[in-house]
Amino acid sequence: MKRFTFAVCLILALVGAGFAQDKSAQSTAVLDKMRQIDLLNHILPLALQKEQIRKILPVIEKARRDVRLWTDEEAKFLQQNSAKVDKAVKDAVEKGDVPNKELIKELNAMVRMFAMKRAAIASDNTQMVMEAMKTSLNAGQMKVAANALDFKLYNPNIKPEEIKEEDRLRLYVQEVLLDPLAYDLLVKMQSNKLG
Repeated sequence: MKRFTFAVCLILALVGAGFAQDKSAQSTAVLDKMRQIDLLNHILPLALQKEQIRKILPVIEKARRDVRLWTDEEAKFLQQNSAKVDKAVKDAVEKGDVPNKELIKELNAMVRMFAMKRAAIASDNTQMVMEAMKTSLNAGQMKVAANALDFKLYNPNIKPEEIKEEDRLRLYVQEVLLDPLAYDLLVKMQSNKLG
């Protein structure tokens, strides 16, 4: 009887966990669709032609590839340090050993290096996409892109007169065109029979 009760409890726990994961996946899907609506709200006013999208997509693809390559490198660094981190956590929990200051310094240095590398990649990718926009879009489209986002939401301390058009375009590229969900939307727009 105990085995049967245990088996039933185990099945219920697994079904509950699966249900929770399913709900989480459903919620994530809805949130992604909501973000797509927001992105389209900023992309569609540009009235991009298929040829313009065709010129921008390869640059965005390269940017995405650069991010993926660095993410893989980060994973390697983390995997190399996994045993040290696991041991420090285990010793702290089981023995009450305070984690070694050298290990903490080493891990903090690694995290800072990750942040600096991510920032450099983001900056390079933004510049690369901005250049593609400048050669593909007309002046009106560039103006629409530059004014698409409320810069004050991202930097509330800046005065409107201090915001340069180049900074507005940079923000647009970072927040809209380089958003992971924007790529799929642009691909669909480019292959759409309309336009």
